[in-house]
Amino acid sequence: MRKDIDKLSPETRSIIRAQVTRRSLLVGAGAIAGASTLAACGTGSTDSGAEGVVDVSDSEKIVRWANWPLYLDYNEDTQEYPTLKAFEAATGISATYTEDIDDNNTFYGKVQGQLGIGSDIGYDVVTPTDWMAARWIELGYAQELDAANIPNKSNIREVLANVGFDPGRNYSLTWQSGFAGFGWNTEKLPKGVRTIEDLFAPANKGRVVVLSELRDTIGIIMQYQGVDPSSDFTEDQYMNAIDFLKGKVSDGFIRKVRGNSYSEDLVNGDAVAVIGWSGDMFILKSENDGKFDFAIP
Repeated sequence: MRKDIDKLSPETRSIIRAQVTRRSLLVGAGAIAGASTLAACGTGSTDSGAEGVVDVSDSEKIVRWANWPLYLDYNEDTQEYPTLKAFEAATGISATYTEDIDDNNTFYGKVQGQLGIGSDIGYDVVTPTDWMAARWIELGYAQELDAANIPNKSNIREVLANVGFDPGRNYSLTWQSGFAGFGWNTEKLPKGVRTIEDLFAPANKGRVVVLSELRDTIGIIMQYQGVDPSSDFTEDQYMNAIDFLKGKVSDGFIRKVRGNSYSEDLVNGDAVAVIGWSGDMFILKSENDGKFDFAIP
């Protein structure tokens, strides 16, 4: 993975380095159209000379989407996704939906080899965080979107319509936007969690889970330490936050460092407080009669 990062432009590396808390993108993952085309576009290429996956969207009316858990409406009674059912009815396209992204790096590691040789990864659409989408786009792993088939592209908010890593939104579109922050069980912690001190209160020892997405976890810790995580921070400032996190793991405060599955720890009672994502927490809150809540530090 270090080799991949070295290929990226300074702008993209800065996106990866900064605290990025918007897990927001739909990226066309139909794989690369051809090494020469990608090279001409300046988006990278493979070393294998592979021709890439053939676009069969005109002949096969199927779309395979990999997303995070808790990021699409779900009907418990029918065990269906109403939005997908409506999409299928409106378009005649069959949608296969899987909650296969628990962590950006883990998911990327799963498909990186196939992407690198232009093989089908088993998905047509994926939903990584924007810093990871930047990597896919610049390495030539994302297929250009056909805006004529996406009328809702015109509805995207102006602030998200033209981003540095994808000018003009040719390869990605925002799915959802949100923030990293504190989540908690309101029955166990009725006063809530709004600071690092609240999160690591003595009563919470062994019942805290934090995100393996360290851009978020470390970003929150750096903010607590008086460092702006979106600034050009120093290595010492970053390592101070890492040392703080290591200390909370070694002293038993942190039960687990996890991807999106931290929500399972809250639901089953293994955790009473987390560093988590706003979208997940608001869904948990609505589905559990306010048993869970969320705050931005």
